[in-house]
Amino acid sequence: MAFDAFVLSAVAGEIEEKIIKTGARLNRIYQLNPTDLLLYFKGEQEVQPLFISIHTQRGRIHFTNRHYSHPPSPPPFCMLSRKHLGNGVLVSVEQPPLERYLYLNFLALNESGKKVDKTLVVEIMGRRSNVILLDRPGEKKERVILGVLKPVPPSINRVRTLLPHYTYSPPPVQEKLHPYALDYEHFQQEMNRLEGQPAPKALLENFRGFSPFLAEEIAARAKTPIISPGAACILWQKLQEILQIYEEKKWEPTLLYDKEKKPLDCSVVKPRQATGNHCRSFNSISSILDELYEYKEKEEERQNLFAMLTRNVEQAVKKTRKKETVQLLELEAAGKADYYRQCGELILMNLKDIPARSREVELENIFSEQGGMIKISLDPRLSPPLNAQRYFRKYRKARQGEKKISGNLEQTRREISYLESVLFSLQKADLQTLREIKEELEETGYLPVPQKPRYPKQTAAFNPLKFISSRGEEIFVGRNNRQNEYLVQRFAAGTELWFHVKDLPGAHVIVRPGVPHEKTIHEAALLAAYFSRGAHSSKVPVDYTQVKNVRRLPGGKPGMVTYTNYKTLYVTPDEQNLRPLLAQHKA
Repeated sequence: MAFDAFVLSAVAGEIEEKIIKTGARLNRIYQLNPTDLLLYFKGEQEVQPLFISIHTQRGRIHFTNRHYSHPPSPPPFCMLSRKHLGNGVLVSVEQPPLERYLYLNFLALNESGKKVDKTLVVEIMGRRSNVILLDRPGEKKERVILGVLKPVPPSINRVRTLLPHYTYSPPPVQEKLHPYALDYEHFQQEMNRLEGQPAPKALLENFRGFSPFLAEEIAARAKTPIISPGAACILWQKLQEILQIYEEKKWEPTLLYDKEKKPLDCSVVKPRQATGNHCRSFNSISSILDELYEYKEKEEERQNLFAMLTRNVEQAVKKTRKKETVQLLELEAAGKADYYRQCGELILMNLKDIPARSREVELENIFSEQGGMIKISLDPRLSPPLNAQRYFRKYRKARQGEKKISGNLEQTRREISYLESVLFSLQKADLQTLREIKEELEETGYLPVPQKPRYPKQTAAFNPLKFISSRGEEIFVGRNNRQNEYLVQRFAAGTELWFHVKDLPGAHVIVRPGVPHEKTIHEAALLAAYFSRGAHSSKVPVDYTQVKNVRRLPGGKPGMVTYTNYKTLYVTPDEQNLRPLLAQHKA
């Protein structure tokens, strides 16, 4: 995604229409985080929020309709901007030709009540993006820096230092040819030099002002993927065609989608390349940017949250399985209780025959039906009677520990089952479901609980998937353990049916009404199998019973239940059979 000079020019046009021509004043300024600013311009009829970001991957400027939380206390740059620009009027917006930075020129009042010129420079240049507040002292033409959102000291950049009290200089120009400084003869010479190279790459690397998308667009319009002899003429024509759009501001804001209908990119030039097959036109480039970046931010949050949760749950599974292995060894040792008792008794029966300081003794095993001899290890530091007592102590400890270890082992296996169900839920989770899983893991102690916010956070409503069966009856599917528990404990009536795949992680499914049609029961079982780890298997066993027969395991984690009086259906969750139901939730 490239926020190029063309998109920036279209945004500048919207700023002029919505703010400068209406005489709107800068009413409020907020700094949302280290990279993002929100400026509210108040006109006679409405307030226009202008969003500015210098994020490395998501730098941009546009109007927004999204709701952002305002931090309780403003950072230094925000306070400085309020001081110099507060209640000021935006009088002009300038963009150097084909450059990715804007000058927002304000007329504001200083502390003496005198009108003064101030400029907010917005540079959208990838990792070098920045917002700089400038002053013009007296009659001097030089712009003095008042403040910088991302300061750049001489130790980082000696050529262009961005700190208060330094003189501002524009970003250095790229060492490429400027399209406006070319004539056809010069362009033709360049094409001859670049012959044989991919046209988009050659345009991008040798000419200023073009993003990868626009370079691809010029090549697509010229139908010239590779620079060949004679290609200069058509490429020059299409280059001028694109530049004419820029000069005349004949924008056609377009949102591009991929094959799965997910927002992919945007342009203010109607695309003719392959990606143009999936696009939607808008009246405003800001509306497109608002939608596109909201999707990208949510998708990035989803991917990061998924990776973090998966990593933590997998680590918890690994740790719990190690605990299970230790408990199995302890249980195996506890199972030797009778052996320890027999060793102690055999030692007492044969005290006279056991030499002192022996490390091992072989005695007749009178407790075995087959008879024979048994080897018993001894501690040479202890006398035979004390060795017997040592075995009796092991016997008592094993007898006492066996029951406790069995209970702990059962609890550990339930924990493994719970964690595996969480891992399964993560695979098909959207952002909201991932957030719920994160809260669940915080509540159950697998993730640290974040510091309480100053204002209490509103708990999101549970939103299980809802399907309508072919008979018009409702089927509800939980998307994580908290939703599963909500469906069983609070949502469903006792007479309604509950479904779950047997002995595998999966969703809890509820059917309404309490006595559904046979076809609905079959479809609910198909959904229970489809939303489980058995989704790609055949003849998956699905248990179902009334909700009143389902109980949460005492002390168990969310979604962990036991149930009685159930029946079992064997179904194959073929997507072809489920297509009418799954079509109800394309996401």
